[in-house]
Amino acid sequence: DTQTGYRLPHTAWSTGSSRLVAHAWVIPLYTVGHGYLLYYCCVCLPQQELEDGPWFQGNIDAGSSKIIPVPSPLGGAIVIGESVLTYFNTQQPMRSTQIKPNTAIQSWCSVDPDGSRYLLSDFAGGLHLLVLAHADNRVAGLKVQTLGRTTSTSCMAYLDSGYVFLGSKGGDSQLIKLHAEPLPPAHTTNSSIAEEGTADGASAGASPMPADEGPNHVEVVETAPSLAPIVDFVVMDLERQGQGQMVACCGVFQDGSLRVVRNGIGIHEAAAMELPGIKGIWSLRRSWMDAYDSHLVLSFVGETRLLAISEEDVLDEATIEGFDSDSQTLLAATTLHDQLLQVTSSAVRLVSASSNSLLQQWSPSTAKHNPTTGGSSITLAAASPCQVLVAGGGGRLWLLEVTETGELVEVGGTVMDAEVACLDITPVGPDHDNKSSLAVIGSWSMQVTLLSSPDLQPLVTEDLGSEIIPRSVALADFEGQAYVLCGLGDGQLHNWRLQPDTAALSDHKKVVLGTKPILLSAFSSQGQRHVFAASDRPTIIYSNNKKLLYSNLNENEVEYLCSFTTSSFPDSLALVKGEQLSLGAIDGIQKLHIRTVPLGEQPRRITQQPETKTLGVMTISAPAAAAAGDLGKGHLRIFSDTTFDLLASYPLNHQEIPTAVASMRFGGGSGDKAESSAGSGSEDSSVFYIVGTALIRPGEFEPSKGRILLLSYNPTNSSLTLVEQLEVHGAVYNLCEFQGKLLATVNNKVHLYKWAAAAGGRQELVSDCSPVSVQVLCLHLAVRGDFVVVGDLMNSITLLVYKAAEGSLEIRARDQESKWLTALALLDDDTYAAADNSCNLVAVRKNPDAATDEERARLEVVGRFHTGEFINRIRPGSLVMRLPDSELGSVLTFLYGGVNGSVGLLASLPRDWFEMLAALQDGLKKVIYGVGGFDHESWRRFKDERRNEAASNFIDGDLVEAFLDLPPEKAREVVASVWPGGEFSYEEVSRRVEELQRLH
Repeated sequence: DTQTGYRLPHTAWSTGSSRLVAHAWVIPLYTVGHGYLLYYCCVCLPQQELEDGPWFQGNIDAGSSKIIPVPSPLGGAIVIGESVLTYFNTQQPMRSTQIKPNTAIQSWCSVDPDGSRYLLSDFAGGLHLLVLAHADNRVAGLKVQTLGRTTSTSCMAYLDSGYVFLGSKGGDSQLIKLHAEPLPPAHTTNSSIAEEGTADGASAGASPMPADEGPNHVEVVETAPSLAPIVDFVVMDLERQGQGQMVACCGVFQDGSLRVVRNGIGIHEAAAMELPGIKGIWSLRRSWMDAYDSHLVLSFVGETRLLAISEEDVLDEATIEGFDSDSQTLLAATTLHDQLLQVTSSAVRLVSASSNSLLQQWSPSTAKHNPTTGGSSITLAAASPCQVLVAGGGGRLWLLEVTETGELVEVGGTVMDAEVACLDITPVGPDHDNKSSLAVIGSWSMQVTLLSSPDLQPLVTEDLGSEIIPRSVALADFEGQAYVLCGLGDGQLHNWRLQPDTAALSDHKKVVLGTKPILLSAFSSQGQRHVFAASDRPTIIYSNNKKLLYSNLNENEVEYLCSFTTSSFPDSLALVKGEQLSLGAIDGIQKLHIRTVPLGEQPRRITQQPETKTLGVMTISAPAAAAAGDLGKGHLRIFSDTTFDLLASYPLNHQEIPTAVASMRFGGGSGDKAESSAGSGSEDSSVFYIVGTALIRPGEFEPSKGRILLLSYNPTNSSLTLVEQLEVHGAVYNLCEFQGKLLATVNNKVHLYKWAAAAGGRQELVSDCSPVSVQVLCLHLAVRGDFVVVGDLMNSITLLVYKAAEGSLEIRARDQESKWLTALALLDDDTYAAADNSCNLVAVRKNPDAATDEERARLEVVGRFHTGEFINRIRPGSLVMRLPDSELGSVLTFLYGGVNGSVGLLASLPRDWFEMLAALQDGLKKVIYGVGGFDHESWRRFKDERRNEAASNFIDGDLVEAFLDLPPEKAREVVASVWPGGEFSYEEVSRRVEELQRLH
């Protein structure tokens, strides 16, 4: 199967020797006519010749596919057939044992060094133990025992002590442990559609193994998720914010699943309550060394409220005697010496954590440095474990230290030249000892200033180069590197690398995180410190490989966030969203997150129907056996596009497989669709799921029959109704909405259908124009305006044009090169991209302004590139949210998915960007080498059966983004060598590459 990369081998060979010697036996497995024979030959290593062996064995079990070499002292080989396992040895009698009929063994591994036991895995995930009973180095018999059910494996390795690694290219890989005694049923759970039931009552997603599959000896210890193979996918933007998520059809047979791939970080909400008007949130602990938090401090205008975890693990309202509950809190924290700190507009209050009584308070009016008069108040505050930095009006700053004896000692004060807009005093560097030697402020003069501690003297000042006031600053450590972060009122974030011992700032960069003011706050998750940037697009800032990375939080407009870890809510966060306070756990901090929706059957095609908020998935249940005549059962499954619950099913006929699915309305529409809707014959506003099928008959090289089904889904009662069906002469390989009509490819022809009125007041699908024959098999479709682009199995791309006035489809141009296409996409009106079965990408362009008809009828190849990935689908979309003011905000992007489970991105870049990045790519080729020192240019060359040409007009994003991984000195050398005239600076190149990186 070219789309899954999954096939059952029919020939194999193996060596019968366990070590390298001058002569070795080779045992090939041949097919002669309809029979199989085993033939021994001798390899003469010194002469490098193959000689006839002493014997051959005929009448091998039909369907034999693998040979297992048995090491000495037993020697010989085991031939794996469809229903028989046979042991052969020239010195011993042949031994055989029956296995379950039509069980295709896909992989094996030895358990013991002497070759007496082997693990076998079949296509359905059944795991079997093969034992060679022997005495005196002679095999007396073979015994097979089924151990349980696992993933469908491609390879396996026995490790030790019962542990086995199972590698799969059609599902998740697993680390399992084998037990001598059967495990209880709790260890044998298997989620599938069959367990959830189906709307039609048919058995859906039934396990290829019987329900009473016997005792289970397999425990799954660990699972390594895999998307392989991605057969089809859709990109959904459910919140209409420009950030999509991919829902992919993945897996083979019973390992089939939907995988939801999204960029960003999710919150798994555990509890929520309505609390409008929250202006700040902090967590407190009873002691600095406590593992769990005890209180949440909520700040409101004119008051402060506290929530505490009770002995019954219930979050109730609480009080702390020393806290000022009638004032708005600016800051709350637990100090290094087990005191509680509260800062309000009037005072800094230090409270005993044990007795809850007030120990001491400080106010600006009693300050030793720059005391205020007339009731001046505190406007801002920040704290380290034993320090408090506060700001008042007129640019005044004070630094207080918290002593172990419960005193607040004023150790420094100063007056800045401008009003202080934000501040921080978080300790950074390897030797801070919970006490900061630096403070940072942002001022109304649009500057960021580093101050020394405790004297608060300016050390370094950086101009922001903006007219926007900084709203938040932070000192942060990521992977041992200190940074200064500054968020502005327009959603921009500036960052610098900081050397704490010298207070030197370097490598200034800025990114756009949103459009509203940014509020920075540090939090902990899974033992790591991160920074949260609150804005209209909340972002988590973290580091990987010494680079700052930014992941969107998949929540709308989180205003405040803090860590809140308790025994009931371990490793959790408290968040304020609008008028709601919620507690929840955060996903792992990583770029992509994958959710698995197990199906227990293989998904083949998928489409979204936004009108009913559902997904239509075409599936094939795993066959009951590996016999050639068993195809499994085909269904259209309807899932919710938010919860992914199964809502309805429609079964296909026997021996009928699903080949295409689409969702559409006939007639009407907007834009291009509306231009020709008048000729559609109907203005039916109903939305349909359109299903294309093929009827598989024995002996047919290509299907001669198929159907197009129109089904209507009713969300009210979750039912699917067959509205219309049309029999066609072949397999329906693709379906597409086109100007209010249905475009379909059937074998090698392109058909256009309309939804027209028929006798008796009903409607039916009728042909709108004569079908057009296009080459061999029309597998792929893409439409734009009046143009239809067809991808052929063998003969590349054909461009058709639809003439509405004449009611005809005509061939306009072709790609003259032969290519076996696997995916197709329209990059723009004139440029089309396609993937082929040699793991290449090509771009072709039509020539409407060419001088002759011959040139206009030719699609010109304008780009070639080797991806190394067998691509099954290319669709427009993106997994990231792009800001409108970004330089690449309007760039069209396309996602692709392939057999190996990889997800990639194509972007059509502006010319000036392309030329700059192409020059950078040429420079990076000289300093960055692939694994093993492979030459980048050789790897990316376009290669197929006929051509081997240099890559052209493609930028390798992986190579270009590796520029950011270079040491700054090396990166500057690359820039200087590529642009010796200084056309681009190191800073500008870094900015552009980071902008490119944010496309994914």
